Amino acid sequence: MTNIEKLTGMTDAECEYWDKHIIDNTVELGPNLLKLGIKPGFVNKSLQLSELDKEVFSYLCVQAEKFHKSHTQVINDLVHEKLAVGV
Repeated sequence: MTNIEKLTGMTDAECEYWDKHIIDNTVELGPNLLKLGIKPGFVNKSLQLSELDKEVFSYLCVQAEKFHKSHTQVINDLVHEKLAVGV
């Protein structure tokens, strides 16, 4: 067993393959969201909800802030209310 195999758990051939692969294939990075003014965590909270009407999304944001809940928790509460009244 070579030192490379001991350190990485890969054979010399595997190390050479990945070395060549990483060097030859450039990674294209997406836009810098911070430079676009999107705060950390905002993408998780809003872009997944992008198909909602603006009024609905605004309501979710207000309720989440007011009650210190996530958007998902607010949606769950609303659905549970509807289920409780049998709608």
